[in-house]
Amino acid sequence: MFNAVVNKTYLSPPQWNKSMGGPIDISDKITQTPVITSLEIAGTTYFFMTFPYLLYKLESQYTKKTKIFSKKLAAPNCGINVNSFDRWVSTTWTYETPGEAVEDLTIGRVIVGTKEFPLGFYNLTIYEMETSDDLDPDNSKATLYNGLVHMRPSTSTGSSNFQEVQYKEYTTNDTENEASYLTN
Repeated sequence: MFNAVVNKTYLSPPQWNKSMGGPIDISDKITQTPVITSLEIAGTTYFFMTFPYLLYKLESQYTKKTKIFSKKLAAPNCGINVNSFDRWVSTTWTYETPGEAVEDLTIGRVIVGTKEFPLGFYNLTIYEMETSDDLDPDNSKATLYNGLVHMRPSTSTGSSNFQEVQYKEYTTNDTENEASYLTN
């Protein structure tokens, strides 16, 4: 399960610099021959899986709404100074909160924290695809990952983030002995 702390953004224009996801072991599930490329910058070697492509499907457990997206502009990372493809591939995507941001699922730009796509628990499925433009899971070569994402709000003090849920004890029902709590 991925835990994602979601930060609100009030930058104009939106920066699309926040990401969620993380490393998972999918190398043994890939059916096509993977292509791993490397890039050296200032003495550090970065490894990327440039083929096959990954398709992501997020389904809200609360609203049952689904978003299907790819990251055709960025290959998944699979190592720094060591090719770790056999152990993990980093499966991340960028997000923004509602505001001026314009969602583009073809490049993995997802808006979260809306009425239809609220914070909370999501089913995450990652598919192996032959092309980066195909957003249809029915065309996938394999299902690489099924799991959960928990998107929770940042409640950092002094930030312009989400407010923590406040609970108040419900005390007007004298016939029950158990405490019930209501949220605002």
